[in-house]
Amino acid sequence: MPGAEQRFQPFVEFVQTQGWETEFVQIEWSGQRPPFGQTEVFEQVGAQTAGKIVMGFSLGALYSHLGALQAKHLILGSISPFFLEDDDEPQRWMISFRDGNAVTSADVLLGANEDAQMHRRAEAVRDFYTQSSYTVVPDADHELWHPNYLAAIGKVLNRLS
Repeated sequence: MPGAEQRFQPFVEFVQTQGWETEFVQIEWSGQRPPFGQTEVFEQVGAQTAGKIVMGFSLGALYSHLGALQAKHLILGSISPFFLEDDDEPQRWMISFRDGNAVTSADVLLGANEDAQMHRRAEAVRDFYTQSSYTVVPDADHELWHPNYLAAIGKVLNRLS
């Protein structure tokens, strides 16, 4: 996403303190916001993530789930509920959460204080993967920077080391 490298610098530093290297997936589109209803963004993600451990948060988790089809492992934080199965906004994306690669191993995380729709979608995505773990992060909202969220991601990274 435009500006992500600067916005997520504290997260990059956190990941590096865990002993990991980071790189950003470069996604391009015309206009000021992602092209809802179109899937070319997912192809860009796939081309850059084959064989890698991929972390995505919120809309980035959606891109990772649907684009990183050849990834080694996915870490999906607070995946955005923009799927056909979500009654609230079916016009946003004409896609299904079932379009990912179910055999990719995945860790699905979600803030405990997020709304019911986020919980329903995170649980459905968790159940989609044949090898997954699911963490409800205590006291966290939709906030990657929450100390409990960072601690949960740290546990995943330590396990994957």
